[in-house]
Amino acid sequence: MEEVNRYKERLSIMFQGSSTSEQQIDYVIDIVLNNSDNNLLPFENKIEIMTDLLLESGDSLLSLKGGNLEANITNCASSEEGAVGFAYTKPRLTKIEINSLLTLFPDICPKFLDSFVAKNPTMNFDEIVNELSQTEYAKREIDPLDMWNDLKQMLPNADPTYLRNQARVLAKRPLEEYEEFLRNAIEKNDYPTLQDYLRKQEKLEDISVYTDHFTVANFLKIVPKPVEFFTSPEREAILADTSESDKEFALTFLYNQFPYLRQNQIQKIFNSYGQHLVKTCNKLKVLPRDFRNPRKHIEQDECFNVKLLQEIAFLKHEKSIRQYLKLQNDRYRKALDEARKYGLLQTCLCCFDEELIPEECLFCDKNCTFCKNCVKLGAEHVIGEGGTKFPCLADCPSEFNYSVLKMVLNDKVFKRLCQRKQIEEIKNANVDGLESCPFCDYVMVPEEGDKIFKCGNIECMKESCRECRHVAHIPLKCSEIEYDEDVKLRTYIENEMSEAFLRTCPSCSRKFYKESGCNKMTCLCGAKMCYICKVAVQDYSHFGNGRCPLFTENLDQLHFDNVIRRAQAAKAQLGVDKNPNKLKFDPTKNFQLN
Repeated sequence: MEEVNRYKERLSIMFQGSSTSEQQIDYVIDIVLNNSDNNLLPFENKIEIMTDLLLESGDSLLSLKGGNLEANITNCASSEEGAVGFAYTKPRLTKIEINSLLTLFPDICPKFLDSFVAKNPTMNFDEIVNELSQTEYAKREIDPLDMWNDLKQMLPNADPTYLRNQARVLAKRPLEEYEEFLRNAIEKNDYPTLQDYLRKQEKLEDISVYTDHFTVANFLKIVPKPVEFFTSPEREAILADTSESDKEFALTFLYNQFPYLRQNQIQKIFNSYGQHLVKTCNKLKVLPRDFRNPRKHIEQDECFNVKLLQEIAFLKHEKSIRQYLKLQNDRYRKALDEARKYGLLQTCLCCFDEELIPEECLFCDKNCTFCKNCVKLGAEHVIGEGGTKFPCLADCPSEFNYSVLKMVLNDKVFKRLCQRKQIEEIKNANVDGLESCPFCDYVMVPEEGDKIFKCGNIECMKESCRECRHVAHIPLKCSEIEYDEDVKLRTYIENEMSEAFLRTCPSCSRKFYKESGCNKMTCLCGAKMCYICKVAVQDYSHFGNGRCPLFTENLDQLHFDNVIRRAQAAKAQLGVDKNPNKLKFDPTKNFQLN
């Protein structure tokens, strides 16, 4: 039921606003999911099949008789057939007028228009426009592929898979729906992004080594001692802190792995072992069969939990892994005995392991000998420091070649290392017009006239302004954008201006300001102070006789003058008085000191 709801939710969103009914969607889902040929297809492929069926049905009701889809589709072909039997008369309209009609009615089928004009040779341009405006004319058949390419150009940062599905739907809909979709996408910017798509593709590539592209040799590069690692008595269940979807994925794996056992029994044992996969499998292996014939294979959704996929890959291929390791160990013992016999053992110049067989040795460019583990650890240290040169681990001025590093590093790590090395070499080449992303190390030569730098790094993918090197801000100009450093300057001055307006009690530090009355202020704590010079006072003796006045005739002007003077002092402190362009938005711009 959960699987059906996923398909229904996706299709409902895709066909929202159309006349496609909920009954149609339910029926198409039922057709596709009950077809055994589709069992092994991924989720997105099934969505495409369902979308095709719904599009082929148009806006008509699906016929449930005999399991067939019957659709009443009016297309350009039927319009052309409608012209059969009419004598063709040269139309009065010129080619320019025909093109104008195509502009006025962009969704009209050109063949229908030709046929309509031929059947009405006496009608002028205005009469045809009037007639077509009141007629249900045949629509232009738009190629979804063309629409998909148009959408990719208009929304370059959108997920191409999402745009393809939308194009398949919109190509069969009125042109207004396409325009509305495009307008909403540009205004709201709420569509799945290209960055999400690329990251998902990268994840799919990473997890494929445990699923579709599994090999024992590659698996052992990632998990060198899988038997000891996965079967250790101290190993805890990895599903304890994972999502419900991961637990459901693991349970479905068990159902498929043991198709002769009852599902409720599998689930009971799985829960009794605290959802520990290895222990559950070891128990299920020794149970007698419940069925003579295996249960039907259950399709599994996508899973991106690498640890879970690693454990499942081990359980699926445990027999092959053990055989491979046994053969590998036998070969190693034989090679070790042979190396000892003929004096071929080498010593690692880093860890000083004296029993390296020739197959275990790696060398720097000066042929210093090291074991694979030492080279791997040394390379990972250099990569962590951001380096691209890998010096010899002994007292030697040489380096390790990248072909040596490829033998010890993870494929993904080595790929990123090569990208970093390539970027470094490009920067050192002093290529004309070369620019770098402000947010990462990605470099490229943008096309002349482009105002936006579009980063191609999957982990970044940000668009930045080539002039100010901040996040892209089109249609605003650089001078109209306030960045973090600008905000800090402005807010500092604004805070100083606020402080000038307020007074602070010298006793309890309470903040206050005066609206009226004399300048001898009494705080709630009982302390007294002068509002003009802000010093503590005891009585009225501080006021008059050439000192602070007891009353202020224009209190607003006093506040205004204090605020402006405090702002000017803050600007001088920041250096804005000598370089006014340093402050993009001046809080005192419209203020004038009397």
